[in-house]
Amino acid sequence: MAVPHFKHSLYDNVVPRVSDALVEKLETWWSGSRCVLSYPAEFFTWSVINRSFRRDLEALPSGCCSAGRLLVITAVCQNQLSGLVEFLRARPREALPCVICQLMFMPSWTPWESQAQLGDAYYQRAFHEAAPLIGHKLFFTAENQAIAQYYRERYGIETKILPVPLAIPRASPVAGGTVRLGFFGYSKASKGFHLLPEAASICQSTGLDVEFHIQVQHSHWEQATGRAERKLRKMPNVHLIEGMLPSKDYIAEANKVDVALLPYDPVRFGMRGSGIFTESVSAGRPIIASDGTFAAESIRSGEAQGEIFAPYSARELANAIGRIIPQISRLRARAGKQSEAFARMHSGEAYVDALLSIAAQGCSIAERGDLRSVKT
Repeated sequence: MAVPHFKHSLYDNVVPRVSDALVEKLETWWSGSRCVLSYPAEFFTWSVINRSFRRDLEALPSGCCSAGRLLVITAVCQNQLSGLVEFLRARPREALPCVICQLMFMPSWTPWESQAQLGDAYYQRAFHEAAPLIGHKLFFTAENQAIAQYYRERYGIETKILPVPLAIPRASPVAGGTVRLGFFGYSKASKGFHLLPEAASICQSTGLDVEFHIQVQHSHWEQATGRAERKLRKMPNVHLIEGMLPSKDYIAEANKVDVALLPYDPVRFGMRGSGIFTESVSAGRPIIASDGTFAAESIRSGEAQGEIFAPYSARELANAIGRIIPQISRLRARAGKQSEAFARMHSGEAYVDALLSIAAQGCSIAERGDLRSVKT
């Protein structure tokens, strides 16, 4: 079992004291900049978590961060990136490992689901300070082309694609007339959880033979999510799956459904990648996705099979469910044919191959021999 080392997760935030907020307001006023104060505060979250991230990197065993090693940081945002860059710049370049860092979100993302006001400036600063290392010891990746292209165009950062190794074994077709619709993962409004009660109600009132299998997993901080959960618990065509699931149980639940629901908010979730999407396509399962998301673009390109809905509303989600029902057999057959190749692209072996290919760019010939040994 992995031993927890880092004190903060990607989703942590910092709420400032009243005195801290006053100091920030005065400093912003004095500098003539736009005053941005929020709870949690972007500045304090950025400052505290980056500092903590650097200290945690410094506390790693010395062998982890030496020349000839490959250090993979699987997910960062503005609240870790500066800490990583400061850690690397404080060490001699010849003593640095090859560092591959995955840019997880768009700069507008925050851990508390509102749009960042300062994120772009924080990324600009980190990339500027990291410039001497980028392409030599420090490399960036993203989960999909949409995010990679954004970082290339906005910041001039070469960003490779690092696949997500989350494939699920292919699901068996579900017998019977009822179409089972699955919503999995963390329950929050940015993923469209709040649309589900009304969509389920519309499906019931229009006589659609569907059943919703919905995972309920959240921290009770978001009012819209709490209200939606209470409504769902009273609905006859809804089956709730409680809390986090072990991998084996999750696969079993996912394989019960005919269609995966990905009603992600096109503004708040945007073009980010999704493990649920990767797993569904790998399993040969059709999806329903909201326009303006990466999943929807994948349907358009033919990479995934399913339906797209717009504008973003519960009624349009229900309409998409109505459209997909007559197509289930055809879409499932197409999805099944594509799933094996897609799963190979997102296998553990493909993940390692991508890492080694990226790392080899910044390693000496002697170091490449060490990297090849990682694969075996």
